[in-house]
Amino acid sequence: MKYAKTLGIIISFFWITAANAGVFEVGGTFSWTRSNYNAGSYTWTRAYGSTFGYYFTQDSELEFSYQDSTTKNYVAGVEDISYRDRVYSINMLYHLFEENSAFRPFFRIGVGQLNRDATGTYSAAGYSAPGRLDSVSVIGGLGFKLKITQKVSIKTEATSYLTGGSIGSWQDNLSFNIGGAFYF
Repeated sequence: MKYAKTLGIIISFFWITAANAGVFEVGGTFSWTRSNYNAGSYTWTRAYGSTFGYYFTQDSELEFSYQDSTTKNYVAGVEDISYRDRVYSINMLYHLFEENSAFRPFFRIGVGQLNRDATGTYSAAGYSAPGRLDSVSVIGGLGFKLKITQKVSIKTEATSYLTGGSIGSWQDNLSFNIGGAFYF
């Protein structure tokens, strides 16, 4: 009998929040950064991503995501390395405000596959970049969607890929992106 009450509460929660169920979301994000140092040394990062989501309720969304980023580090006479990361993931998003709110913060949790290719050399030591790293990653993030219309929103987020699931690596793969989303 006590399980029947718990089941009833869970079903009620999904029944109440199912107003936006069945809505699909397609989105994309982009970011670019560059820092110049002395003697022509620099670092830059370019990242873009695409998402496809399905709302099971007005607050919860299952999302399939792809992110591709390239980082180039150049330190004159020391390092000339490029990293290309590709992350394929499945995420659960939970939106904090009502579906009709213009401002909708959300948080994400998911799991994905990180594929990293490194090329170049460390000139001073004569070492080559480590080559390829493939790792299962835990994904966490925060962001918000700002609705322009009922079918279009601006989306910004900060996402971290916890390589190997280690919480201590959260700052190693942190990205900030801005983009848009379309609903149908």
